[in-house]
Amino acid sequence: MLINRRKGLSVTMYRNSLLHKIFLSLFFLLVIPGLSPTLSYGSDNMETAYNNSQFEKVKLISRGRLINVMKYLEPHKYTVFMFYADWCAPCKPLKEKLGELAERVNNMALREIDIINLENPLVKYYNIPAIPFFLVYGPDGNFLERGPMLSKNLLKTIATETSK
Repeated sequence: MLINRRKGLSVTMYRNSLLHKIFLSLFFLLVIPGLSPTLSYGSDNMETAYNNSQFEKVKLISRGRLINVMKYLEPHKYTVFMFYADWCAPCKPLKEKLGELAERVNNMALREIDIINLENPLVKYYNIPAIPFFLVYGPDGNFLERGPMLSKNLLKTIATETSK
């Protein structure tokens, strides 16, 4: 075990420290996005940036492929990214209900991301502890929330606000 005499921190202790985890998180956020177009894990047929003029309220954007969700934000809409897997029992009914909500309101876009399995690089990249998992961006493109559920306040806002 190597010890840094000035700090008194062993290499093993550093690898398990919060500082190391923060460094790795920053590394993946800053370095990997530039490399992500060259990464391939899953099918490529879903890897078309969503910038066309035709608005789809519900769209599967990835089947296991590492993607940049920012490319799939829908302008002037709440964009909900749902990470799920076909084998996930709670994901199916939740996906159906969110799809119904997206079809009913004009200010929400649902983007589905099938992680395929929990060992997928996009699970590590987006730090997804379990599925289903959500990332939500507002109509202005700003990040709103992330987690295993959508907050009641956000759902109420989406359901009552009208599209601009």
